[in-house]
Amino acid sequence: MQEIQQSLIFIIGILLTSGLFYLILYFGFRRKSALLFLSLFCLCQASKAFFRTDAQIAMQTLSISEEQSGFLTGLSYTLGGFFLLAFLLYQFKIRSRGYFLVAAVLFLTIFYICRWPQLPVSLSIGILISLYAFRKERLGAVLSLAGLLIFGAVAYFEIKLINRFGYFVGIIAFIVCMTLFVGFQIREQIRSQKAALVRSTALENQLLKKSLQPHFLFNSLMSLQEWIETKPEDAAQFVQALAEEFRAVCKMSGQKLISIREEIAMCEAHLQIMSYRKHANFILQTEGIDGQEMVPPAIFHTLVENGLTHGFAERSCGGFLLRKRKLEDGLTYELFNDGSNQSLAANASNGTGLKYVEARLEESFPGQWALRSIAQEKGWLVQIRLKDV
Repeated sequence: MQEIQQSLIFIIGILLTSGLFYLILYFGFRRKSALLFLSLFCLCQASKAFFRTDAQIAMQTLSISEEQSGFLTGLSYTLGGFFLLAFLLYQFKIRSRGYFLVAAVLFLTIFYICRWPQLPVSLSIGILISLYAFRKERLGAVLSLAGLLIFGAVAYFEIKLINRFGYFVGIIAFIVCMTLFVGFQIREQIRSQKAALVRSTALENQLLKKSLQPHFLFNSLMSLQEWIETKPEDAAQFVQALAEEFRAVCKMSGQKLISIREEIAMCEAHLQIMSYRKHANFILQTEGIDGQEMVPPAIFHTLVENGLTHGFAERSCGGFLLRKRKLEDGLTYELFNDGSNQSLAANASNGTGLKYVEARLEESFPGQWALRSIAQEKGWLVQIRLKDV
C-alpha cells in the first residue's frame, strides 16, 4: 500500500505540474482554448490518481468513504476523456467542433451511467481526429497520433499484465508528445513574429519616407502658397491637418498597437488634406466601433491611402465606411469605399501598402488573421478578420 501511494503521489506531482504549465501557457499565449483543455485534462487525471480507491490517498487525507472516492474517481475519469477530445478538436481546428463536443458529453454521460468502458472509444475517436489532421497536414498530427497510440498500448498492458500504473504511464507519454508539439509550435510562432517584426520595421520606414516624400511635400506647399494669398482660412486649416497627420505618423512609429481612435484621426487628417489638394470632398464614417479597440498602426490609413490613389484618381468626392463586426471566434473589420473597383482590382495584390498591412497583422496577430480585398457593385471592400480577439 505504501509503495502504491508513493508512486501515485509522484505521478500526481507530474500531472499537476503539467496542468499548471499548460494553464500558464494558456494565459501567456493569447488564451488558446486548446491549451486550456489540455491543462484541464492533466488536472482531471491528477484528480483520478488522487481519488483512486486502491491507494486510499484521498480517503486518508480527506476522510471520505470508499464509495465517495470511487464516485470522484469515475467523475475525474469521464471529465478527462471529454477534455482530451476537446483538446484535439480545438488544437486541429476541426469544423463544427461545438456539435462534436455536445455529442461527446452525451456519449460520455451514457457510458458513465451504464459503467461501460470509456477509454477504448475515447482513444479511438482521438486517433481518428489525429488521422484526419494528418491528412489535412496539420502541425502536430504525427506527435498526437504517436502519443495516443502509446497511451492506448500501455493502458492495454495494464489490463492484460496487471500493471497498476500503465494507464498513467500512457498519459505521461501522451503529455510528453504534446509538450514537444507545443514547444515546436511556440518556437515557430516566435520565429514568425521575429520575421514579421523585421518586415514591418522595414516597411514602416518605407511608409514614413512615403508620407514625407518630397513630391507630396512639394505639392502640398505649392497648394499652401496659393491659399495663403487667396484663402487664408483654408490655408490655416490645411496646415493644421498636415501637422496632425505628420504628428500621428511620427507618434505611431515603433508602436506595435495603437487605439483605433488614433488610427481614425490619422485617416481623417489625410482625407482632409487630400480634399483640400484635389478640391474634393472625402469623408470617413464608422460603424460598430467604440474607440478602445487596439490595432496595428497605420493599417487603415494605408488602406484609405490606397483607396484614394487607385479608386478616386478622377473623382471629386467619395466616402469610406469602417465597420466592425463581432464573430463567435473573433471579429472582422470592413473598410468599404465607393471608388472605382476596376482600378482597385488592378492593384489589389501589389504595392508596399498591402505588404505593410499584412506584415503588421502577422506581427500583432500571428496566424490569427485573414485579409481579403473584394470588388463590390458600387465600390471596393477590404476585410480584415481577427480570430480569438
